Amino acid sequence: MKSILLFLVVITLTGCGTAKTIVLEPPKEKVTYSSVAIIPNNPTVQVPDEVTEVFEGELNKSLFDEGPFSSGDGLKLLYTFVQNDEGDRFERWFWGGLGNAGEASVTVMVRYVNDDGDELAKTQVEGRIGSGFFGGSIDSAIKEAARDVATYTIANFK
Repeated sequence: MKSILLFLVVITLTGCGTAKTIVLEPPKEKVTYSSVAIIPNNPTVQVPDEVTEVFEGELNKSLFDEGPFSSGDGLKLLYTFVQNDEGDRFERWFWGGLGNAGEASVTVMVRYVNDDGDELAKTQVEGRIGSGFFGGSIDSAIKEAARDVATYTIANFK
């Protein structure tokens, strides 16, 4: 009973991020890799260093620590932040997720490239958070976006 209560308190305090992936160009054929190189591109919007650190940290965890890939020269995963809105944490807390008040979101364009420089696939991933007892942290939206990138990568290139 204590663990259930603790779980509910943690969820209420942190809020829940969500993510969705839009496939812009699916892979034309199934190609598998054992290693992935994560390569950041210059963002098209202002992105704090912390956002990049959280995104890459979760991506490394999902692909390498808990995932099936090793880090190295294989598939090149090039990502670019194309949208970053930190929202308003107070509004998320105050309105409790009603409507889009204070909603925070991040959008990342991901290109998958082989050794020859050929683009194998392209996706766009959006992470969002709209509520939480203390307004929720954009970190959960960023982490969800990174996990979606990892899920797509594993499903299509492993």
